[in-house]
Amino acid sequence: MVALLVLAGCTSTGRPTVQADEVPLPTPMRSFSAAMAGTVSALQSAVAATGTRLATASGAYRPSEPESLLQLPRVVLRADLADSDDGFVVVYEIADGTARQRAEELADYLASGFGQTNYPADTQFSVGLLDDSVIFTSWSSRRSDDPARAEAVFDAIAAVGEAIEVNK
Repeated sequence: MVALLVLAGCTSTGRPTVQADEVPLPTPMRSFSAAMAGTVSALQSAVAATGTRLATASGAYRPSEPESLLQLPRVVLRADLADSDDGFVVVYEIADGTARQRAEELADYLASGFGQTNYPADTQFSVGLLDDSVIFTSWSSRRSDDPARAEAVFDAIAAVGEAIEVNK
């Protein structure tokens, strides 16, 4: 009987269940602050130069990220690339003056083995800093249905703001 009660408390995925009193993760922002609107506009302009559209993502997307970014307001965008798992951009809003520190934490996390576990081995990462925004995107030629176009979009996004190096 005890074994049945223990089994009933487990999930089919083996992951712990979320307790009602836990703080939920933030959902992407649908209306932007002035700073975020400026960053999104800069990204859209850069990507438009490649002949690609960048818009608010319609589906859920959560990148591998350090704990310090988990609760931050964010905008999730997606370039209109052929592969539905490609072209995501996450812009974090960091209004407390620690944007550079958070960008460096993200770059360090992505450079670590743990930060790369959810990505193919050939994935390239871009972390950028623009005012109070941290910009993250990635691309993988193995994952992409149109590698040349995906790389052009990645390069355009990586050119926005100050690049924070990710040493893989």
